[in-house]
Amino acid sequence: WYIWNLLIMKFKLDHIGVVVKDIKKSYDYYGQTFGFKKITKIIYEPAHKVKILFLNIGSGPMPVLELVMPTSKKSKVYNFLKNKGEGFHHYAYEVNKIYKAIDFLKRKNCFLISGIIPGAGHNKTKTAWLISEKKDLIELVEKQKNKSGLDRFTK
Repeated sequence: WYIWNLLIMKFKLDHIGVVVKDIKKSYDYYGQTFGFKKITKIIYEPAHKVKILFLNIGSGPMPVLELVMPTSKKSKVYNFLKNKGEGFHHYAYEVNKIYKAIDFLKRKNCFLISGIIPGAGHNKTKTAWLISEKKDLIELVEKQKNKSGLDRFTK
């Protein structure tokens, strides 16, 4: 059963989330310093009260960089920025079946910290958030039907 689950569970690194104070200045920095290009426009994510922007880091369609900027003190990301400053926030993995991936990760001592919500940056596909036993913040993004490569992002 365990081996079967490993074969079914394919965790493909979708993006790496970085919290920033100013999304436009951060894009300028990543664009001018490393040549990263915008994949999306700046998108408002109401579930988390943040603005997000996805950048192609030149490695193909996966993984990409997500800039995450809180838009209010009520944003969960606001406290992260206040306490830790700008920097790495989360790993996001594309999975074939989000419910099975959640169950699998729960058996690996991960804790689900959100319900499944439509991801604003991924064409409203199912997303969920977990924390691992090593305190890594993990976002799961369900693979979209008929979308591949950079088409998986909201334009």
